[in-house]
Amino acid sequence: MKILHIITSLLDGGAEGVLYRLCYHDKTNEHLVISLRGRGKYGRLLSKNGIKIYTLNMKPGKLSVFSLYKLIKIIKNEKPNIVQTWLYHADFFGGIAAKLAGVNNLIWNIRHSDFSKNHTKISLLILIRILAKLSYFLPKKIIFCSKNSMKLHSKIGYPKYKMKYVPNGYDIQKFKPSLKKTSIYRQKDKMNNKITLLGYVARFHPQKDHYNLLHALSILKKNKIFFKCILVGFNINKKNKILSKLIKELDLDNEIILLGSQKNINKIMKKIDIHILSSSYGEAFPNVVAEAMASGTPCVVTDVGDSSIIVGKTGWIVKCRDSKLLAYNIIKAIKKSKSKDWIYQCQAARNRIVSKFTIKKMIGCYKKVWQQTSKN
Repeated sequence: MKILHIITSLLDGGAEGVLYRLCYHDKTNEHLVISLRGRGKYGRLLSKNGIKIYTLNMKPGKLSVFSLYKLIKIIKNEKPNIVQTWLYHADFFGGIAAKLAGVNNLIWNIRHSDFSKNHTKISLLILIRILAKLSYFLPKKIIFCSKNSMKLHSKIGYPKYKMKYVPNGYDIQKFKPSLKKTSIYRQKDKMNNKITLLGYVARFHPQKDHYNLLHALSILKKNKIFFKCILVGFNINKKNKILSKLIKELDLDNEIILLGSQKNINKIMKKIDIHILSSSYGEAFPNVVAEAMASGTPCVVTDVGDSSIIVGKTGWIVKCRDSKLLAYNIIKAIKKSKSKDWIYQCQAARNRIVSKFTIKKMIGCYKKVWQQTSKN
């Protein structure tokens, strides 16, 4: 089958990464991708691997008749068996274009799980409500990567009978345990290997709640728990005055290592002892948790999106925005990491991803949805 994907952009994001892995690893179907904006990181990677890319270079928040005409023309010329759209704006714009181009086999892909007015723009909330109405007429199927997201969308009117749950899948050969936890971060800071190395991979954004994490870490320090914590992600550097000020105020200068954006996240995940997710809202299926676990690194996570489903009984799950509770569970994890049973904890974390969330399983689920859609 020829699958034509329409996505809002191909920048460095979770949905974009899943789309790339799907197109790259599925060798039985033909894939091509249309970005409503530009190429970005994943556009370059897709092109490099021989997948056809179209870009409409639309400006954020601005829909144009010319772009709609161009999109319809591309769809008609390519004659795909299925059009699959990713994220709300592409679901709306791409969904209408697909119908006008005569494509009946349309699938939406929704990857959002927060309708709070405090965290979501009013314009997006309006679009979500409009899509709820259109969901009965435009798509044949609606794919969700998060069970929590499915529940939220069904409550506001999206049809349950069209919903399909397809969790993200991960490359377990790329993300795999290291025989030694000794790392260049320990060497650079002349760290004792007995000191626990924590990590958090997330861009600097209110959703990721670094404030919560840092306050929890300050409690660890006050309790004389020795640790280092690597922070990785966009705008995670000393130039970030808000972050730097908070670290200084909490007296964590010697405990925090700021690495900024990094390409080889897999190398970081396998070298840390414990990964922490401190997000307070908006997560659907947090990739970093699964990537850490696949690397044999247990996780302490806040109960957002499907984080508890990913972790299961292999880690520690705490409520959001509670630094004391987060600190308490990080301390529990650190103490467990010093025990003989830790190796089994690490194996259990990886085994959960291997058994439930591999790329092979994800592709199998997508193929099943595509086949069901093309038959109806």
